[in-house]
Amino acid sequence: MTLSFSTLPELARLLSLLGNEQRLAVLRAIADDEKYAREIAEELGISRPLAAIYLRQLEKSGLAEGISRTSDEPPYLRRCYRAVPFELVLDLNMILSLERS
Repeated sequence: MTLSFSTLPELARLLSLLGNEQRLAVLRAIADDEKYAREIAEELGISRPLAAIYLRQLEKSGLAEGISRTSDEPPYLRRCYRAVPFELVLDLNMILSLERS
């Protein structure tokens, strides 16, 4: 998937999202394998609620995909995440073509 945007604020939101080192680490953690927020939190040394927030942000932006899984043990419904392959192409001409608002 190639990321596209039509306005400067859309681009700024995406760059802000990707400009956070922890969010990039979360994205990297789910690049090859599906993982639960708990697994990501343990792997990266961050809290599970923070990992869940980052995962929801990535999912909302289309960079990650959440899948609900059922289990025989509590919690019975858990959500795992995986990265969605994407490409970001950014150059000055593209920035010039964007609308200001």
